[in-house]
Parts: sequence; structure tokens; C-alpha cells
Amino acid sequence: MNVHSQLIHSLEARYYTDPAHFEREKDGLLARTWQFAGHASLLQKPGDYFTIDIAGESIVCLKDREGVLRAYFNVCQHRAHQLVQGEGNTKLLVCPYHSWTYELTGGLRSGPNVKSVPGFDRNQICLSTVQIEDFCGFLFVNLDPNAKPMDAWFPNVREELRSFVPHIDRLQPLE
Repeated sequence: MNVHSQLIHSLEARYYTDPAHFEREKDGLLARTWQFAGHASLLQKPGDYFTIDIAGESIVCLKDREGVLRAYFNVCQHRAHQLVQGEGNTKLLVCPYHSWTYELTGGLRSGPNVKSVPGFDRNQICLSTVQIEDFCGFLFVNLDPNAKPMDAWFPNVREELRSFVPHIDRLQPLE
């Protein structure tokens, strides 16, 4: 026997199709909660990266030279051009618009004519970071810089998942 005495209905279609509802979701739910970005197997080697769009923002996730996972808003600090697309491997992030070049750690390495600008300090320019976490081999990002870690959101879930699948962190998608 079904434990539900009444039929359970989905939300009305407008909640899925109305642009105004989507805007509210982007600013609230999508921008302030942990969102699945990709599988950790996409970032195996230093310089590996992939991009994803969340809440209307382009994000680049990568592994730096020391093996640290990083995520940034995928936008150059000079003229707000998108830095990279898709996935791949790179030694540096180079903006295709004016060739501003960033280290994988997010700091500005160089840009055309920056040495000729009086008082320009490239050490003050860096990519805007996005929080990223590896959660049992699954990468999640959060656009909220003050968001609590995933373990605070989901206490004991890592351990519970590992109790069911002890090698979950080593699993990789087949396709």
C-alpha cells in the first residue's frame, strides 16, 4: 500500500519557465548553495581545466601547478572578456581579447603595456575566486564567498558515502 494518501504534484510549470522566477533563483538558491561542477577526473594533471555556467556566471575550475583545486569567475579583470571555454590543459590563462595573462593561482602575470602605466601594480590584480570542494570525487562550487564548507551543510555524508562505496574517491566516469 502506498504511504501517501494523496497524489503528490510537481510545482506549476511557471516555476520552471518564468524568467522572473529564474532570476530570483539565480540570486538566491543557485548563487548561495553548493552546485555540482564536474567530476574530479577532469582535473587530473596540473593545468587541467574545465568551464561551467552557474547562475548566469561562467566559472573556470582548474588544478594549479602544486595540485591545488581552484575556481575563478571566468572573466579577465581588464575588459571582462571570457578567458577560456570548454576543457583542456594550459600553463597560463591568457585572455584572447588583449592578452592579459594570469597564473593558475589567479595572479596577473603580465599584460600589454602594463609597465608603461604609472603606478600600475600587477600584484594588486587577480582573478576573482569561487569556492570549490572535492566531495568524494565530485567537484562542487559555491559563488558565495562566505558559504560554509560542504561538511557543515551535509554533516557526516562523506563518511556515510564511503561506508557504502569505500573507494568512491577513485571512481571515474566511463564516458
